[in-house]
Amino acid sequence: MPINSSELLSVVAQLTEDRHVRATVRESLKGGCIAATTTVVGGLLLGPAGLAVGGIVGGCTAALISKGKFKPVSEVIMNDMTNAQRERLAASVAAVVADLRVEDVVLLLPLLLNNPGAKEAVLRSVFAFLQNEMQLQIVD
Repeated sequence: MPINSSELLSVVAQLTEDRHVRATVRESLKGGCIAATTTVVGGLLLGPAGLAVGGIVGGCTAALISKGKFKPVSEVIMNDMTNAQRERLAASVAAVVADLRVEDVVLLLPLLLNNPGAKEAVLRSVFAFLQNEMQLQIVD
């Protein structure tokens, strides 16, 4: 009997929670652009001291702008994905888990927690899905 996809996604969500994995939609890139721009402008206006001032101001501004825009991956999986996306993710993870020959989700979580190789394979599958299908950046 195959593992229920919603139960499988619950296991995946638990794994990402245990590892404190977060995702963002281009906030890191935006913050980097802000910090770089203010650093360059500070350097042009004030020389070497302006580089430091511009970097500090840009970094703080980027941090304020991106505050609250990083979500735990477990929250993205359970709340932000459509049903079709959840099914595709479950199929992707099921393909990785199929080699483990586990038929019950109750046995799957302990197995993944005690088998670092299997755990990493499942997490890599989840990260690849989130990056390719949902254009999210993963912060591990």
